Amino acid sequence: MTTEKKREYLAGIVATLIVLGVVSGIMFLTGCAARVKTVTDLPAGVTQTQAQQWDTAVANLHKIATVTSTLRTSVIALNKSGAFPDGAPYATTLQTMWKIDQIQLAASALLRQAPQNFDAPTKTKIAEYMQQISAQIATLNTQGVTGIKDPAGVQSVNSMISDLSAAASLVLAL
Repeated sequence: MTTEKKREYLAGIVATLIVLGVVSGIMFLTGCAARVKTVTDLPAGVTQTQAQQWDTAVANLHKIATVTSTLRTSVIALNKSGAFPDGAPYATTLQTMWKIDQIQLAASALLRQAPQNFDAPTKTKIAEYMQQISAQIATLNTQGVTGIKDPAGVQSVNSMISDLSAAASLVLAL
């Protein structure tokens, strides 16, 4: 592959990462409010507030899953373009995203077990999961982007990491 072709390929990757970052930012900003205003047919003993908080938690866990998937796709694309070479930072980034996925799936499974019920025990366990996700995000912040050679790629990845952090913080605030 010629140098010019490599530059064109890298420019395409960078443009894709920027677009993905903007799209994930828009998705994050448009989903900040609780989706459910009034819930009818609540399970016995479940309050309106619990149902709304449950819905907000589900929505933000979905954001975490979506952003993590987009981030993984971007990181792999950076690797294939040569902007994020194989090595410890790349491996750490992939492993950390895998851990975030596993934690998010566990939190989602917990919420599916108690539909529309965000009682104290559920809230406590979800908070524990969000703290674990926050710890993994801290790992991404300190180690994940160190190996990326492309400034636009670093910016895009940092933007997605910020979106992950914000979504986890929203759930912790419930």
